[in-house]
Amino acid sequence: MRFWLVLFFAKIYVFFSERFAKHKNDRIGVLAYKICPDFLSKIAKPKTTVMVTGTNGKSTTTHMVAHILMNSGHKTEYSYWGANMLAGHIKTLLDCVTIFNKPKVDACVLEADELVLERSLSAFDPQYLLITNICRDSIRRNAYPDYIFEIMDQAIDTDRNTTLLLHSNDPISSRLGRNNKRIFVGTDRIFQESAHAGFSNEFLTCPECNAPIEYEYRHYRHVGKYTCPNCGFTNYPSKYIWEDVQGDKLILNGESYHIISDDIFNLYNEIMTIALFREMDYSPKKIDELLKTVSIPETREGFDSYKGIDIYRKCGKGQNGTAPSIIFESIMKNKNPKELVLIMDAEISASSHATMTWLYDNDFELLADDSVRKIIITGDNTMDYMVRLLLAGVDESKLIICEDYKEAYKYLSLDDSDIYLICDIDFYRWGIDVANSTMKRLDGER
Repeated sequence: MRFWLVLFFAKIYVFFSERFAKHKNDRIGVLAYKICPDFLSKIAKPKTTVMVTGTNGKSTTTHMVAHILMNSGHKTEYSYWGANMLAGHIKTLLDCVTIFNKPKVDACVLEADELVLERSLSAFDPQYLLITNICRDSIRRNAYPDYIFEIMDQAIDTDRNTTLLLHSNDPISSRLGRNNKRIFVGTDRIFQESAHAGFSNEFLTCPECNAPIEYEYRHYRHVGKYTCPNCGFTNYPSKYIWEDVQGDKLILNGESYHIISDDIFNLYNEIMTIALFREMDYSPKKIDELLKTVSIPETREGFDSYKGIDIYRKCGKGQNGTAPSIIFESIMKNKNPKELVLIMDAEISASSHATMTWLYDNDFELLADDSVRKIIITGDNTMDYMVRLLLAGVDESKLIICEDYKEAYKYLSLDDSDIYLICDIDFYRWGIDVANSTMKRLDGER
């Protein structure tokens, strides 16, 4: 009876809140959980259920999976605004059912925070769980990979019916769910140059015998081809193998697929998405066609070419010990002259303090390159970034402090340099504002 009362009032709440354009609101999920703790397990589920988790890339992967489902004709609900905690899951499922608890959509895709997996996974009981990676994350919350691995592994063990899709090139996340059906997606050596190992190498020793690990190549951070010379621990064999890049196509198991982003971390998200739809019996040709209808969400990246200037917007998780490094490495593959604007500050409440140690987990050394002509530092913690960049070897003459991000566009040279706006994902609109202000300035000067 409690469940039905909560469902009834929750559906009425959702109906009226959406009439006032407040769809991005999961407070009803908080209330539903408090009154009926098993609400998520009791609410009806659609025919197709997918959950996506991992340190980085889960929002992008959720977006891709959901939009391919929608564009292939399936009525789909998903966590499109990033509500990846338990309350957000309840809100998304409320959109999937009628007031009589009957499914009214074909599919639901949930993005799950790693720490909430222990409460959401068994209750949602998805057909597929996609795990993008496990990397170093916020020191204030998710701490180190081993800690997250244990929590996720225990959660997965409560739902052995779910099929896992895992990247065999990630030596941490690929060891999850040994009691579940596991499908591995892997890569050959796509790029001749191995990625930068980084200060915070997450995988130095073998988890089986504790001997030093050797890498044949890395694609980013600890993700690549690895072997323990002592006991032979190595990548799991993959059912789906990314073999090559040919122009605007990636080759997986001999079939070609449209590339939606050139960044290595987005390519990893894409190959896992392809593997999921191959498991769901979509043909390679159909998946290729559907990928052409999908783009990376504006909350993660953007590009404008305006009056001879290329403006790139790259967004990554703030307070994260991995995401900025991956972005820096992606940027530095472009050898053109470039100017950077750092819009990376996370908003800090009055009752808390910024934890800046994450700056020293990331490889700002990559920016100490002749192609970087200028770095404009914005936000409340500009001096922390200044010190970190100086310690990384960046020439002080290249550094400009502009605390108000809205004024950053005024310091751009607008010469032959490409412009990169590097943003925290929570403040991606600030990057859009700077890009728009830059284009308005170009209108007046060119």
